[in-house]
Amino acid sequence: MRVALHSRFTPLALGAISVLAAACGGPGRDSGSASGTMSGAIRRCRATVDQAVGVAVSDYIRQAKPKPERFLVAAGTDSALGDAGLTALQDKGPTYLYPGDPAQQSQVRTQLHEKGDYTTLLVVRKSADKQGGSATVLLNGHYVGGEEEGKSVGPRRYTFACDTSGWHIKTTSAEHSA
Repeated sequence: MRVALHSRFTPLALGAISVLAAACGGPGRDSGSASGTMSGAIRRCRATVDQAVGVAVSDYIRQAKPKPERFLVAAGTDSALGDAGLTALQDKGPTYLYPGDPAQQSQVRTQLHEKGDYTTLLVVRKSADKQGGSATVLLNGHYVGGEEEGKSVGPRRYTFACDTSGWHIKTTSAEHSA
């Protein structure tokens, strides 16, 4: 009788061990290997570099002094933030496109002035690179119009790590202007 009872629970016990092994990094887990090497972290990271830019922009704005009340985003240049960066700006306040052409910039400045002299920050992407489960983003910005005209927030470099929940800032550092 004892043998018959044991044989009924063996498939159930094996199934439970298999589930536990997969959850703990065993062969059933999508980790690239049974040892859970770094290549597993790379496979699990499905976040784009654009999403890293969005996280960096949110932090960049948070650290800006004085606090910006509205934002400009470069339009039609290699400094454009991308969709996630633009969304991060829009989440923080009114956001306007800032063209590369000086004549059009003058028109935008006039329109902004007519709406009020709010602290306005132009945020630009200098670089963004993703390699596997890590990314680096370099942002820069300066104030446009009002009392803060031309004041630089300064370049800031963000280094990210990625896991199944997305990008996480590992380090951030102020860069020296060249």
